[in-house]
Amino acid sequence: MWNLRNEYGSTLVESLVAVSLFGLTVVAIGDLLTREIQLERANGTTTTAVCLAESELEDLHAQDYDDIASHSSTTTVEGATYAVQTKVVTDSPARSLKSVTTTVSWTEARGPKSYSVDTIYLNPRIED
Repeated sequence: MWNLRNEYGSTLVESLVAVSLFGLTVVAIGDLLTREIQLERANGTTTTAVCLAESELEDLHAQDYDDIASHSSTTTVEGATYAVQTKVVTDSPARSLKSVTTTVSWTEARGPKSYSVDTIYLNPRIED
């Protein structure tokens, strides 16, 4: 007759349970890493869009007030294509002001995205 108290080691069932738990842990960590990489990529494209919008506004700020006008362009950064559209409305919201909206649009794996910035420029040579 077998004496189980003197047996050392693990049974097949214990080994299968241990391997199963290890496998579930690896799958969960792999899923977290995949999501983290996707979020990092999305954050990177959003940060690029914000920088493009800020750069556009700085370029407009450097121009003479009378030269500020609506326009659009396309830029490719690290394989992603961004459409930059600037809309200028003269005498809005009041006389001698220009309302400017810059929108940067791009497409991610989860679909199209956009980032907009609104500002107002004052004519430094206000005429009465």
